[in-house]
Amino acid sequence: MSSKRAITKIQAVIALIIVLIAIIGGYAWYASQPRPAPARQPVKIKFATFSTGSGWYIMGEAMAGVMRKALPEGSTVDVLPYTGGLGNPLLLGEGKADIAFGFPVESTLAIKGIEMYNKSIPNLVALAGGLDTYWYAFAVRADTGIKSFEDIKAKKYPLRLAVLTKGSSGEWTTRKVLESYGITYDDIISWGGSVSFGSFAAALEKMRDGSADAFGQMCTPRHPTWTEMANSVNLKFLPIREDILDQLCSKYGYIKSAIPKGEFRGIEEDVPALGFYTMLITTKDLPEWVAYTITKAVCDNRNVWVAAYKASEVFDPKTAWRVPIPLHPGAERYYKEMGYMK
Repeated sequence: MSSKRAITKIQAVIALIIVLIAIIGGYAWYASQPRPAPARQPVKIKFATFSTGSGWYIMGEAMAGVMRKALPEGSTVDVLPYTGGLGNPLLLGEGKADIAFGFPVESTLAIKGIEMYNKSIPNLVALAGGLDTYWYAFAVRADTGIKSFEDIKAKKYPLRLAVLTKGSSGEWTTRKVLESYGITYDDIISWGGSVSFGSFAAALEKMRDGSADAFGQMCTPRHPTWTEMANSVNLKFLPIREDILDQLCSKYGYIKSAIPKGEFRGIEEDVPALGFYTMLITTKDLPEWVAYTITKAVCDNRNVWVAAYKASEVFDPKTAWRVPIPLHPGAERYYKEMGYMK
């Protein structure tokens, strides 16, 4: 009897072991099966652009549409009509915006915390670059007789200069270009001229009515306000000397470019100019999956938003990762998945 009991116990142990093996095996198989991704929660995105009606605002509204469709149901993308190339990195750094348009020069300076930025914004990163084409343009009324920046200094011309608000990208660039030629705002004023700060519309009106002789500001291909100004006033677009271009490109990260012949009335040959483009920027605080989703939406739906903003026809998703500041890991994942980036 004792031997039978022993056999029975052994059989029970073996049976228990088999059951345990089956349970463990079943669990291992279950654990190895792919799981559906957990449902993402809706997100609220604040998208900093520039003033209502500006190119950035129009492009932002169009992009926001494709982002809303790609993000979880219930998500919102609010397009903020402020603050432009200089201010948008600050909004991101202060957490007042989640994504924004920015320029390479200002974004690089913001990361370093130099020039117009009092402190570094080290977590600034990019989602996409090359969204459009920009030039810096400086034009004078043709009746001034000025042909170059050198003329302004040599003649100590009492220039009545119109620029946008103090500290804006265009105003800052105007200062840097003039300084490269040894000209300051104080010089212009001491020669009997003036420097007025205001809106694009105000500058246009001043150039039209003759209360301003010169205007310096960014422009894009077929820019509506520059087109209107050139069509209503005889303008001379001043070329930037090659060594000055080299100096500013090296120091601040601009690209040597040229405003093409015929781009605006009065341009009879290519005008050497500072070039740059718009980037879509954010911070490392943006969740990886959100950055990925937004980057994918913008790149995969290029034709949708470009139809609303023709200046972005140059945008190529295959090269959008080539930016002068670090990429967000979510954006990097998208470009590598697509084979655009190694």
